[in-house]
Amino acid sequence: MGNYRDHPAIKEIRNANFPRFKPELWCSEFVEICHALPVRLPGGGVKKVAITRYKSGTGGGAYKRAGTLRGQLQKNAEVKKNNHAKNWLDVSKHRIRMAFCGHATLEEISLLCELSLKAGLVSADRLQAWIDQDQEIGLDCNGFTNAYYTAIGCFLEKPIHYHNKYKQIAGVAHSWYDIDYDSVVLWARPKVSGDQKKDLWEVIPNGHKGPDHHAHIGVIDHVLNDEVVVCQHGSNVGPRISTYKIVSEPPSKKKGKEVWYLREIGKSKAQTLILTKPMQTFAAGE
Repeated sequence: MGNYRDHPAIKEIRNANFPRFKPELWCSEFVEICHALPVRLPGGGVKKVAITRYKSGTGGGAYKRAGTLRGQLQKNAEVKKNNHAKNWLDVSKHRIRMAFCGHATLEEISLLCELSLKAGLVSADRLQAWIDQDQEIGLDCNGFTNAYYTAIGCFLEKPIHYHNKYKQIAGVAHSWYDIDYDSVVLWARPKVSGDQKKDLWEVIPNGHKGPDHHAHIGVIDHVLNDEVVVCQHGSNVGPRISTYKIVSEPPSKKKGKEVWYLREIGKSKAQTLILTKPMQTFAAGE
């Protein structure tokens, strides 16, 4: 796959369409961009589309649709005129698949849309329906999180697909003083182990369920007193911004005791989560 983020075709799209993709980008701003993704039109100008469909996994013919679209674009004479785009299509089979499985970057989705317009595979007025219904392109909660961190300069070598990996990279937050913008929010469950130790917690593994939530992940946008504002991608509402009240911090710094209780404003029940320290930004989003 190589350095998927620094391919010339992707860098050109980032510079043209996403000038705010730099380390100082707030996740709340990223949510806004998801709802108004810029796509360049063949005759000039820009079309805004919403990337709000929840798409997770390879089911429903995702790989087949990805392969069909990639093949159509590779054969198209107009697309072949752009050497960088042609090369990207040749070397990015896996990354194109990820657009159909919920784990692409916004740059990759924008580029696929632009090339499909250029190839005459879809018209500008049908582009939104083509994304949502024909191709079923979207993000899941982890794809949204990874796309944001990629936009601000993290994970330059390869994306992260497993929720627990974020905790390993950033470190666990044990108190209010450890969390800040760009901390990761990971839903947690009682630890399942052979010795059946009580009151130990773990990040809910991808695809599993906890006591009050399925596996889920989000990003802290900012912290204010006893509340945190979290950006996340939900299965029913797309990318959104929610406020949670901190009900309690972890009772101990011991491993497995790092559980937080947060209650979403407007709801009555607190949920169990593990929070991380802020993610490190490794390079500017040039």
